[in-house]
Amino acid sequence: MNGKAEYLKRYEPGDDGLRFQNLEYIGNFKGMPGVPDGIKGDRMMRERAKSGVLGRVAKQDVLKDEFTIDELNDLNNYLAWNIWDVLVMRATEGVSGMIPRQEYEILAFMQEFYRYPQFMRLMTDRIGAEGVMDIGASARKEIGTKINCVHDWCLGAVAFGMGRCGLLALEAIGPDDYVEESNIILKFMQRVLWGKRQDGYILNSQDNYRCQIHDQSVIDMVMSEVVDFDEGSEDYQRFTGFNATAELLAFFDHYDCRLGLGDTGPYPLPDGRLLIIRDLFVNERVYHWSDVCDELPHCYTLAVVIDPEKLGLKEIRVNDISTTFTVPKNYIPAITGGAIFVRQEWDTPMGEVYPLKLTELEPHLEKIRTATVKMYDKTIRMPRRELCTNGIWSYYIDMLLPYLRKAGVWDEVVSPKYDFWEIDQRVANYYYEITKRNFVQVTVPQKIFSGEGYLPFSAEADLRSSKYAWI
Repeated sequence: MNGKAEYLKRYEPGDDGLRFQNLEYIGNFKGMPGVPDGIKGDRMMRERAKSGVLGRVAKQDVLKDEFTIDELNDLNNYLAWNIWDVLVMRATEGVSGMIPRQEYEILAFMQEFYRYPQFMRLMTDRIGAEGVMDIGASARKEIGTKINCVHDWCLGAVAFGMGRCGLLALEAIGPDDYVEESNIILKFMQRVLWGKRQDGYILNSQDNYRCQIHDQSVIDMVMSEVVDFDEGSEDYQRFTGFNATAELLAFFDHYDCRLGLGDTGPYPLPDGRLLIIRDLFVNERVYHWSDVCDELPHCYTLAVVIDPEKLGLKEIRVNDISTTFTVPKNYIPAITGGAIFVRQEWDTPMGEVYPLKLTELEPHLEKIRTATVKMYDKTIRMPRRELCTNGIWSYYIDMLLPYLRKAGVWDEVVSPKYDFWEIDQRVANYYYEITKRNFVQVTVPQKIFSGEGYLPFSAEADLRSSKYAWI
């Protein structure tokens, strides 16, 4: 059987998919068989759910004001597994030698859990539940938009999942605290994702790791500019070189995290190849450190065409943090076509997005290289505390930024009335606590990344409950 047929088996009913690593997840299911990564893991987690919230959900269910306790616990368990599943696939990532990433991540998680509910409720009040779903749906018609997998996933997996888990590990909250706020966060996430996918699911892992959300008109527009090339040809070198160079800056401008990248797909093409649409956000103007990127557009979008037969493809996953993984791992030699587009600003109309010829990339590459060097120079001069604060902002601001913009409340939330940029005083104090007793180095990875810390809400939890006392 050739490689092309092999990857298609992943979409057959009952197929378990491949194991990307030989690990198993336990989480809140102690005493039960471990759950693997991938397609089989998704199926096992959904079979263990007590409610129907992890199946195909109807619009009227998404419009309901709140989840039940069983639904909250099912989402908590599934997101915990999904976080683990994502981390299995990006196991080569870790500590940054330049930016205190572990420290800023856990502080940002907790900051989001405390502060996001207010802004999510504000947006829902202003545009309604269907308006929130429409924000998600807008991604179907656009490229170069941060209404994408990683941002949508972060709304629930990070702000609720890892934020609540971190605060539980720090013993700053109890399992039955902030139930109302948890409901607000998860409802907002569900509405955005349901509006984007429109197949009843909310996450790519529920659909065998597919994020085929773009309208056919967008795919047709993108493919009309694709140039085919052979491995090693000048066009191949130009395209793959641009991808690597722009991707590095997109990471760096977002403080060494994936918020600067966004893949959708794989979209099957009539000739048997696969299309990945990749956004690389190289200039986020809300960040003061992004001034070194002033000569660059907001986003470059790449159409990446992969030949599964040339690759011998056995499985392809576009996971819920907008990243493409394949077996075999290196799909770069199997890229047989590509195109590049420019979206100048985050709100540039789609009719004004324009393509770049592969023979005319050098002026853009020069600006990207210059900005990257300047970013290194700027970063190495910053003290650790400033790097940590910038990192918190890169998570906390960016993960909600696209929805605040689309809802038309960005200017309002950054006004003194809401002080969106301000760090919650409790989180500011945690800065001095997280490096004690190996909390950030040992406790956080143990609780968050193993799944042990996502404690369920108890049967006595009250859906109306916040946190009423510090005792």
